[in-house]
Amino acid sequence: MRTRTGFFILFFILLVSGCNSEHSAQDIYMYTDDSLPPYIENLEDIINTNGKLENKERFDEFFNSVQQGKDNRIRVVKYTIEGAPIISDYEFENEVISVTIDTRRDGYGQGNIVYTTCTSIIVNEDNEKTSYELEDCRPSIGDNIILTIE
Repeated sequence: MRTRTGFFILFFILLVSGCNSEHSAQDIYMYTDDSLPPYIENLEDIINTNGKLENKERFDEFFNSVQQGKDNRIRVVKYTIEGAPIISDYEFENEVISVTIDTRRDGYGQGNIVYTTCTSIIVNEDNEKTSYELEDCRPSIGDNIILTIE
């Protein structure tokens, strides 16, 4: 009887301590090592779907912050022709733009995460389009264009 009471008390303590955990259901994701969490769109995200741009004003805020030396961050999600999201995070802090580009959801692309740091954003304009391009990236990532607006 004493063992059964001890077991019940231990079970009750574990149950109560589990209910008081700091994590919420939104903080915990259960995925196997070979599966990716799905991309969940955020209202702050700048979405580029085959040239159709959503939330450009958020990009303008980020660009102005970089020009003024104020810390800021954005996420640009570019959808491929097949519909796969390529997620690019840009964080401007202490005069440096940290870039993370996640192509793991693109079945036809590199399928990796690329990191770099850059010093500034330049604007290239012509009659047909305006491109915003990262400058002085280390290491070089090849295509430095954040957005092209036609």
